[in-house]
Amino acid sequence: MKVLKWILIIVLVLVLLLIAFLAYMGMILPLKINETKMGPYTIAYESFTGPYAETGPVFDKVYKALKAEGIGSTRGLGIYYDNPSNVPADKLRSDCGVIIEAADLAKFNKVRRKFKIKQIPQGDCVVVEFPLRNMLSYMMGPMKVYPTLMKYIQAKGYKVSMSYELYDELQKKIYFVMGITK
Repeated sequence: MKVLKWILIIVLVLVLLLIAFLAYMGMILPLKINETKMGPYTIAYESFTGPYAETGPVFDKVYKALKAEGIGSTRGLGIYYDNPSNVPADKLRSDCGVIIEAADLAKFNKVRRKFKIKQIPQGDCVVVEFPLRNMLSYMMGPMKVYPTLMKYIQAKGYKVSMSYELYDELQKKIYFVMGITK
């Protein structure tokens, strides 16, 4: 009987730790969807075709190349063109980049020929903030956020014009953004 009691206590503690971890990661709390304007952004980026889960090294490459030019940024931006439910993983297209901050634009203009550049205009968007706790946030966030965002957009009858994720290292947040037309 004592052994069973200890097993039950250990299982209970493990379940509570799992719940606490999931809450910390943002997986338990309800999502808040906002309709707001986002942008404009100037990004230096690299294109990538393949599983979205493998974009990390592409972002790192852009961050490092900019840092070598004396340009530091704390915000990344990934544009995701395909729905992974409809497109094979090896065919998924994305642009993985770094937002060039206003303070760095003059410095960036001197080296801009070395980079692909994209302008993302300001537009109406549906946005969900998700906590950026660690590397797991990049995987757990999409699993929780995208189904909720898609239900919201469908219920409102919006059309999606662009889908991107803004990674804010200073604020420790991931912004899941869908540009919309009403």
